Amino acid sequence: MNISRGLKLALAGGASLIALAAAAHADEFDIPGGNLNVALNAYGKQTGIQLIYSEVAVNGVHTRGAKGNLSVADALSHILAGTGFSSHREAAGIVVGPNMPEAKAPAPATRVAELAQVHAAASVETVVVTSSKIKGDIQTVPIAITALSQEQLTSRQIAGGPDLVKEVPNLTFTKTNFSGYSIQIRGIGTQAISVTTDPAVAVALNDIPFIRNHFFEQEFFDVNQVEVLRGPQGTLYGRNATAGVVNVISAKPTDQFEAMLSADWGNYTNRRYEGMVNIPIVDDRADLRIAGEWTKRDGYTTNEITGSPIDGRDLWSTRVTLALKPTSQLQVTALWEHFQEDDDRLRTSKQLCETDPVPTEIGGIPMPAIGAPLAYASAVYLSQGCRPTSLYSPSAFEVPNGLTLPYYEPLGFNFTPVMASTFPFDPYANTTQSRNLRVIESQIDP
Repeated sequence: MNISRGLKLALAGGASLIALAAAAHADEFDIPGGNLNVALNAYGKQTGIQLIYSEVAVNGVHTRGAKGNLSVADALSHILAGTGFSSHREAAGIVVGPNMPEAKAPAPATRVAELAQVHAAASVETVVVTSSKIKGDIQTVPIAITALSQEQLTSRQIAGGPDLVKEVPNLTFTKTNFSGYSIQIRGIGTQAISVTTDPAVAVALNDIPFIRNHFFEQEFFDVNQVEVLRGPQGTLYGRNATAGVVNVISAKPTDQFEAMLSADWGNYTNRRYEGMVNIPIVDDRADLRIAGEWTKRDGYTTNEITGSPIDGRDLWSTRVTLALKPTSQLQVTALWEHFQEDDDRLRTSKQLCETDPVPTEIGGIPMPAIGAPLAYASAVYLSQGCRPTSLYSPSAFEVPNGLTLPYYEPLGFNFTPVMASTFPFDPYANTTQSRNLRVIESQIDP
């Protein structure tokens, strides 16, 4: 019999079908709690009974397992207890599926057709989103939304907020001056630089909007998923959600002990460590989850003047989450998080430019010669400093026209004969930039 992909058969070697009556004897089971898919696989290997179920549907579902001297039927009942799944016998084996009202089993041909329908429905992974403030399947929530789990973030190399542009359509990200940044969705965003300016795209942690945050600097770690909602979301997220919302959902404590540790190493002395431990304190009444992340690497860019590498990173984050459930009607989650960064990261580095000279005439009319004081020389205000050119042109590695920078004028005063011979003063005169895009010139390091 051919079984569609996604319907898994748990077999013990090439064992033939075993009737329940023949397998009713007791056996010593030690199947630990955890992933239902893993538990069913272990059950099939130990008993030799053929199980038919959707691997996609049961993966991620929690089971308490089965331990003790149990019959094969009781062991399977223990594994499925509280999971929302049940089992019943078919000619081909034991079928495990979602709970449903008992009914007379259909004919085998009809049952095979139903199994194919179950597989077709389960072949699309269900993603539960919470950004509408009501949990729902992403396929049915009437919002333009992109949701990425922690596994997807890791596999697609999305380390932090700016990397979301690789996976989310209509999303752009720009770092602005000081500690600000601009997220734009569908071309709508805020470029203003002010502590009193609300962003057009809200950034939220667990559905709680943050006006001030480290979304540009901080990296994702121990998150359940990241959701990006496109379009106005002011009804649920307030006035600072004109263009949309980026909602980061942190992983919540569970009633099972868990631990994880990962380490990455790379060139430029890159080191990244991430860890998590989940501790059940009182059954499912109190659970604690502690997670942290540390990133450090040398810079990719060299400052030719100071001779030091820049654009490196040195940051760490920690998060502690406590979940309390004193009654079935009340659940409280308290979260504490700390972020710290002390590095020489750059907002931008290499800026290419073709020098825009000061015009000597306009429309055939000669311009006055540049003289002192420079601030009154009208011709210098007609140069933009740099003018458009191809990024692949050798002239792109020129420098701005220093005469258009009036704050350099005091250096050109005729205090000495030497300075008089160099007036008007151009700090960039007769210089060009390095053609290496990772080499810059700056008097100070960031």
